[in-house]
Amino acid sequence: MAGHTGVLGLGNPVLRDDAVGLRVAERLKEILRVDPVAGVDVLVSTRAGFELIDILQGYEHAVIVDCLELPEPVPGRVRKLDLERFAGSARLNAAHEISIVTAFELAARLGIAMPRAVEIFAIEALDVRTLDEGLTEAVAASVEPLAAEIHGMLKARAAGEKGQRQGEPSAPGGKEPGPDSPPRRPFYSPWEDG
Repeated sequence: MAGHTGVLGLGNPVLRDDAVGLRVAERLKEILRVDPVAGVDVLVSTRAGFELIDILQGYEHAVIVDCLELPEPVPGRVRKLDLERFAGSARLNAAHEISIVTAFELAARLGIAMPRAVEIFAIEALDVRTLDEGLTEAVAASVEPLAAEIHGMLKARAAGEKGQRQGEPSAPGGKEPGPDSPPRRPFYSPWEDG
């Protein structure tokens, strides 16, 4: 799966806003049927922990979408997180399973190829306790824009990779990383918010 990206929507389909990651993944699948991006697989799961190793092994990049529980949320607001900042995500930092960081560390120790870049999109939830298959209004309103944003990001990344394969420079300024380049951080790529 070298060069492939796995987009993973996480959630519980019957706990109201907790299903938002699943809904974004469903909408992204619909968008990709109309406007495909090569090398992208959309995946869904109701669990994380050890299961993340099975789901994400072999992918070059991972995009994870999940709900975010906060004490004073702005329902529907999307936060971009990384492996060091994901508190509030029920599945990625579960008390009864290993965290995403631990899953990636275990995979590395076992020699399992995991994504070198991980981007986490977390949508602030209003209600994750009510048994209901519908999202609250504010959270539901975030599904379409986030699916479109992820699609655009994947499309731009695929166009950039295609250009690099056709002989364009692979680094800013046309320089390959060298001994004076900053070290790459393992398991994720930092990005700018907003």
